[in-house]
Amino acid sequence: MSTIDWSSPASVTSALADVQRAPLGDVLSRLSALVAPLVPHTAAAQLTGFCGHSPLKTHGTDDATENITSIDLGSLASQVPLGAPWRGTAFLGGAYRTLTAVAAEVPDGDGALLVLIDTSTEPLPSAAAELLQSIWDLITAHLLHRALDPEPAQLARSRAASGERQRVTAELTSSHAVTLTALLTTLRSRSLGDAAARQAAADLAASALIDLRRTAQEDPADSNARRVFEDLTAELSPIRRYSDVRLSLRPPETDRPVPSETVYAARSVTLTAVLNAFTQDTVQRVHAGWKLTDNALTVTVRDDSPNAHSDTSIAARRLHQIAAAAGGQVARDTEPEWGTTVTATFSLNPAETAAPSPLDGLAPRELDVLTGLAQGLSNRAIAEQLYIGETTVKFHVRNILKKLTVSSRGQAAALARDAGLTPSRRQ
Repeated sequence: MSTIDWSSPASVTSALADVQRAPLGDVLSRLSALVAPLVPHTAAAQLTGFCGHSPLKTHGTDDATENITSIDLGSLASQVPLGAPWRGTAFLGGAYRTLTAVAAEVPDGDGALLVLIDTSTEPLPSAAAELLQSIWDLITAHLLHRALDPEPAQLARSRAASGERQRVTAELTSSHAVTLTALLTTLRSRSLGDAAARQAAADLAASALIDLRRTAQEDPADSNARRVFEDLTAELSPIRRYSDVRLSLRPPETDRPVPSETVYAARSVTLTAVLNAFTQDTVQRVHAGWKLTDNALTVTVRDDSPNAHSDTSIAARRLHQIAAAAGGQVARDTEPEWGTTVTATFSLNPAETAAPSPLDGLAPRELDVLTGLAQGLSNRAIAEQLYIGETTVKFHVRNILKKLTVSSRGQAAALARDAGLTPSRRQ
């Protein structure tokens, strides 16, 4: 990068344009070079919460950046005020380092943090501080725009990375939820005394730790559906034994390998739907079963709660995200006075695999807003429901319509219902 004349608006503007034109992977390196005369440093890191592909990026010497994690920057972010750079010493990448950090705000998001590593601890001159803040605000706005309107190749990578994160997170979340539910069910059981309940809870916790270590070592390309269902049955056995709710489980009749991402997504959908049913006070019976054919693996979970679930939109969105990460689809049907049925279908025929859902490209908050649209809510009602500003809702609605390539709220709502984001209700 050529030498910048900081007194010349044209020179600064040209340098900023050079950073903005860079491929996403090169933005941080060019930005580091741009601000080096203002704030000398040996390395840089950034954390952008709105980036679905790689929110953490680093640039500089390996000894300064190789051990930096998103957790490090997330912890540091709480110390950095908006609107003014922060200077100090903090634990980063396994060592204490002198840092200059600057934060930028984004509409209804986690914000963006830029950290310059191995800088001076002397107070930053006010002119340099204001300029550094302005530069990072502009670059953040640029990165946000590119995140909301990505190039096709970048979108494909983001979907793949996001899908893998959703799959892993869903598996871990479901496992932890089952363990906690089993512990609470055991401790609350009316059939066990205090001593027996404590011993059973301790045994469950020990077994969960063993299973977690075992699962971390497994990474099969294909998994046997019946074996995974048997593991799922064993995982739910404490709940079946000590809960007042009757849980019946039907394994697949066919015994053959299934792609691991498919069978474990089916497992996560099953656990999530079962545990969601158990949260309903009026549920007495829950049934879960898998059906395996040549073309598809189908998961069905039914409960007999006579009341419509109070969290149907949240549950539907979570189930959709879990299934979509493995190319599956979910339908959720709530029938007042009869109960709820969740059906998830995963294609096993690559030639017939459905195209990615248009909803896969939406950020989590955009899915929340879309859920409100599908419910027929106004912008004000969505804002009140999500505890955000009405202007922020309008911002998300515009992005949703653009990403879904539709021209109206009604068309977006129809796509959401077709994708199973909200439950259908028969009259």
